[in-house]
Amino acid sequence: MSDGQRRSSRGFTIVEILVAVIITAVGFAAIFSMQVGSIQGNIEARELAAATNLAERYVAELRRDAYQWTVGPRPEAGQAPVLARAAGQWHSFTPMPVDHNGRAYIDDDANGSPLARQRFCAHYRLGPNNPALEGVINVRVRIVWPLATLDRTTLDAVCPEERANGFVPDPSRFRTVVLPAAIRRHES
Repeated sequence: MSDGQRRSSRGFTIVEILVAVIITAVGFAAIFSMQVGSIQGNIEARELAAATNLAERYVAELRRDAYQWTVGPRPEAGQAPVLARAAGQWHSFTPMPVDHNGRAYIDDDANGSPLARQRFCAHYRLGPNNPALEGVINVRVRIVWPLATLDRTTLDAVCPEERANGFVPDPSRFRTVVLPAAIRRHES
């Protein structure tokens, strides 16, 4: 009997089994790492989509308020309160965090999100008056959410009106989406 025939009848050596296990483990580790990265990417994409949709919702609210704006470069006080704010600075749409539908969590409110997923703050900035664009205001809507998925406490320093203008986006703590839009005066 030759040496190769005797070896095949004995089976695999422990070294061969260990090499196979190590190669398999490295393969599984790579697959697991890809899965984790894919899940994190999906979460970030979902949050970005939710923030963009929320920004579009608030632009629509500004356009709806523009129907009350019928005269002058800015609406009269009391007509469209959101558009009557000072130009050139950030204002808050949401004094407290809201969910992806723009709803704040209130325990006794039937319309509040029961899952307490309020992770977003919405700010807006009105552009300065431009005589060449009579009846048009350029606006920006900014949505802010924390990088830490389950931490809403950081938004307490971002959402209120008095903190909206001084907020400087910190990419290590927050994500932001800024959506520009033009709001046109309603012609009555």
